Amino acid sequence: MKAIKVMATIDDRGQLSVDEPLKLERNSRVEVIMLVPEITEINESEPSKETNHQTTKLEDYFNFLRPDDIRLKGTRIGIETILYEYLFRARTPEEIANIYTSLTLEQVYATILYYLHNKGAVGKYMTEWWEWSEKMREEQRRNPSTAAEKIRKLRAARDAMRKADGNPVSI
Repeated sequence: MKAIKVMATIDDRGQLSVDEPLKLERNSRVEVIMLVPEITEINESEPSKETNHQTTKLEDYFNFLRPDDIRLKGTRIGIETILYEYLFRARTPEEIANIYTSLTLEQVYATILYYLHNKGAVGKYMTEWWEWSEKMREEQRRNPSTAAEKIRKLRAARDAMRKADGNPVSI
């Protein structure tokens, strides 16, 4: 298995900066090197900073359960959840971390970094996930569960009552 090192820097505003995108070969492994500024000593005149190099492997962030199921380590959250928020809802990593409180900001950044360095493969992963999701939603529309059907009937009855009373009908 070929190991590829990726350089990324997080600045003092928490923004991720990445070197050039990589093209990864099948069965290659990415090692992410995060450059995080760290204060090593405090001097009365000025604090000196030293760069802290940490090597992190993808396996430290993700569980690759199947080709169509990549989850964040220690959670049941798939990378598609974060990437959907990032790509389609244009949320910042900080907003995503605030929405999914079981995730750390570092996990969100790691997912986005993984996407940025594997756009082809992760883009295919996301497309397949979206198609599967649409297929499942259509299946549920065609064959609703008894609970969903009961809720639909209750809403229809409520809306009919509101309409009869002259109140606005809900969506």
